[in-house]
Amino acid sequence: MSKIKTDVVVLGAGPAGYVCAIRAADLGKKVVCVEFDNLGGTCLNVGCIPSKALISAGHFLESTRHAATMGFTVEPPQLDVQKLIAWKEGIVKRLTGGIGLLFKNRNIEWVKGKGRILSPNKIEVETADGKVEIECLDIVVATGSAPAPIPGFDFCEQVWSSTEALAPQELPKRLFVIGGGVIGMELGMFYAQVGTEVTVVEFMDQILPGVDPELVKVVQRKAKKTGMKIHLNSAAKSWKKTADGVEVIAEINGKPQTFHADAILLTVGRKPVTADIGLENVGVKPDARGFISVNDQCCTKTPHVYAVGDATHGMMLAHKGSAQGLAAAGAICRRPGNAYDPKVVPGVIYTDPEIATTGLSEAECKERGIKVKIGRFNFGANGRAMSMQATDGLVKVIADANDDTILGVHMVGPNVTDMIAEGSLAIEAGLSVEDIVLTIHAHPTLSEVFMEACEDVHSMSPHAMKK
Repeated sequence: MSKIKTDVVVLGAGPAGYVCAIRAADLGKKVVCVEFDNLGGTCLNVGCIPSKALISAGHFLESTRHAATMGFTVEPPQLDVQKLIAWKEGIVKRLTGGIGLLFKNRNIEWVKGKGRILSPNKIEVETADGKVEIECLDIVVATGSAPAPIPGFDFCEQVWSSTEALAPQELPKRLFVIGGGVIGMELGMFYAQVGTEVTVVEFMDQILPGVDPELVKVVQRKAKKTGMKIHLNSAAKSWKKTADGVEVIAEINGKPQTFHADAILLTVGRKPVTADIGLENVGVKPDARGFISVNDQCCTKTPHVYAVGDATHGMMLAHKGSAQGLAAAGAICRRPGNAYDPKVVPGVIYTDPEIATTGLSEAECKERGIKVKIGRFNFGANGRAMSMQATDGLVKVIADANDDTILGVHMVGPNVTDMIAEGSLAIEAGLSVEDIVLTIHAHPTLSEVFMEACEDVHSMSPHAMKK
């Protein structure tokens, strides 16, 4: 057994783990990162990045269908699935390779294998060349998450997780999607845009549960135009293989119904990967769902053992994990003021059109007894959106009725996943709607819609009809 001595061991190289490793190295620590798969974790390899590549391709194909409106004559595009997947994988390889270069630049050692914690200062890694024992001062658990199965629908050749959906050998003619949440709707809309017949069953009474219904209505309307069939208050019960694909039995509004498809895409959520990594050896016990509790410095109840990213409570988002990774590295290196204590964590959804939210929703304000004023402005009245042929959607701003402080920003429309940063900054800085209104926004841009929505809080938007 070979042995390594270091200051910090980061278990996992996803957006939480690799960012933590890099920051700790920048702050003077000797760092070893343990990862059994490629650098970049789920996000870069089989999550955020490859899915957005395919979604961008779907949006491009969708845009060609409106080319005639702008005076172009376009032959019907033909999709080469193998070339599309190769292009997507090229993007992934460039990004994961970039992490490797960043590691080399900082002398971070990557031990490729499955790690198991033996004690607060020792990890054992099973590699292709045998076991490696790493002695350290601090451990950071950044093991991420994995797709969650449901009874009767174990992942297999016919039952896909998001991983299989991102690398199809050929396009299914019919796809049955279980779960109308973020992943199900993002990938479902991509497949619908490239010609697959898509059926979605969602257990709750709306797709994208938890998202402001005003935003969801815009996406659901577009999904139906694309040809997607969506069933709410419904659940998949069983399935079997047939000569030409699969047969699924689902309960639709309390009544059984049979569906036929070529493949099933199961997207009912993800679960943290915290079992069988030796947490019991350091006195850390995940909760019933597998999440690890940490303080604002991302330290567990055991000193020198930290946890970040999807392994911890809170939203399973790459940017949340990266922020925690930076906080944990700062705490390990005794940097003053380093803590994970955000006012808001923005959420982005790459449906068509996109959705982006930050801060409190209207429903949450009502639950907390906060009196609010709300402003809205539609992309349909924005010149830039018109020139992009992307006028579906709106921006909704929620402000405290007492002092006009911005509490929440909710967007659905073109490029809102980029625009939401201004809303998050406004809430983090405690800005009011007047602060946004008095900030000149360039014209013609989509960002003007946020400014106009702030004006509308007091019914003062010059480009809106008076209420």
